Amino acid sequence: MAMRVAADWGMIQVVPKVRFLKTVEKHPTYVTMEHFSAIYDSCDNASYPNDLPNVDPSDWWKALLIMAYMTGWRIGQLLSLKWADVDLDTGTAIARADVEGNKGKREMKIPLHPLVVEHLRPLKNSFQEMVFAWNKPRRQLWPDFASIQEKAKLADDKPLPKAGKHGWYGFHDLRRAFATENAAKMDLFELQQLMQHKALATTQGYVNMAKRLTKPVESLSVPPITMTKAKNG
Repeated sequence: MAMRVAADWGMIQVVPKVRFLKTVEKHPTYVTMEHFSAIYDSCDNASYPNDLPNVDPSDWWKALLIMAYMTGWRIGQLLSLKWADVDLDTGTAIARADVEGNKGKREMKIPLHPLVVEHLRPLKNSFQEMVFAWNKPRRQLWPDFASIQEKAKLADDKPLPKAGKHGWYGFHDLRRAFATENAAKMDLFELQQLMQHKALATTQGYVNMAKRLTKPVESLSVPPITMTKAKNG
């Protein structure tokens, strides 16, 4: 711009060609397997929710994070999920078109991985209407998730490094992880259905690395976690 003005004023005869350096595009963050394992173990440090009968806070958080990581559902969908829409015996859940977070506005019955079902079973003992009952202000969920990450340790006992847009991983980083970790294990159209996207291009935007796609839910990536026996399940 300054060069063009200088030419207009007669200060220079020709506007020189300037090569603009391309800014390095920063890839969106997603929770790696190693980091998820550390966060999962750190759920034992959770203090809330502490008002659900027969449910430990650690079991609640582990179930929430496992389902987020292994379904790709948005946090709004998870918090809006009702037990009436979950069948643990058949391992399915209905994603309602009219709930918060379902941007695709599609109503679908979605199969759940056995590990997800196993984590959900202890929460059924709370006898709540919502699968992930949270009786505190919704905004408190994010600092509680950050607190869990702050106390997480990697396999070498080093602290979990900070990541994500706001210093720690957010819930959408779990959704991106679902797409990234499973892109090579299923057809892209299957991934689109599971992520409940209207447009295939939207699904492609979630995949961090280009991978050839071939298999469905039974072959989902399973994070390396060690489950403790549920106290009331």
